[in-house]
Amino acid sequence: MELAELGLSLAGHVGLVTGGARGIGSEIARELARRGADIAISYLASEERAAEVRESIRKMGRRSEYFQADVSHIDEVERLIGVVWSELGGLDILVNNVGPFLHKKVGDLALEEWHSTIDTNLHSTYYCCRAALPRMRERGWGRIINIAVAGSDRARAAVMTAPYAIAKLGVVVLSRTLARVEAPHGITVNVVSPGLMDNGSLSDEEREKISNGVPAGRPGLPSDVAGAVAYLASDSASYVTGANITVSGGWMV
Repeated sequence: MELAELGLSLAGHVGLVTGGARGIGSEIARELARRGADIAISYLASEERAAEVRESIRKMGRRSEYFQADVSHIDEVERLIGVVWSELGGLDILVNNVGPFLHKKVGDLALEEWHSTIDTNLHSTYYCCRAALPRMRERGWGRIINIAVAGSDRARAAVMTAPYAIAKLGVVVLSRTLARVEAPHGITVNVVSPGLMDNGSLSDEEREKISNGVPAGRPGLPSDVAGAVAYLASDSASYVTGANITVSGGWMV
């Protein structure tokens, strides 16, 4: 069957993936394009990789552009959303993927590390939603998918990852709140929470260690996460909102 028949086609839609130049973000951007969407990606520093993603999407016959933006600053976010709208003619699908990880004991954190981790993981998500939602409301259709982490909806001690864990818990609460508020406007807001991932940089030893700790017997791949995001962006998920889909092969469930 065709994707359209299954309600999985994204043809006619425009998506923005923040942090879409590499890793999970780049695979999400490509998968949305495979489903028929035109795609914008934002990047902070890796312009060469952003260009590679753009070209790979254009080869699929889809429109694609990339834009530099520090999405932890509201003024840059507002500029980003505006330029995506003007260059690609709309914004229907927003994937908030930016979220650098910090592994450091809470008592050893510099204040700047605390603020930076929360700004890039939580505040950026809020800023992008805030800027995109009025345009989605105008159209009466929208999909927002926020990327968190497996276990992010559980409030528990996180000695080595405190600001990151706090920010991702905040992303879940924000997403569920917006899901409730925006449902009457035809907009869904959901979360995808990846588990232990292999972005191509793991050593054989690291991969084996992760595999032994995951019930599915392997680390996750960017394509695993991208598939979940693409589903939530589709018409098949029109009645799914406020959900947190854990993509972890049975780890942290």
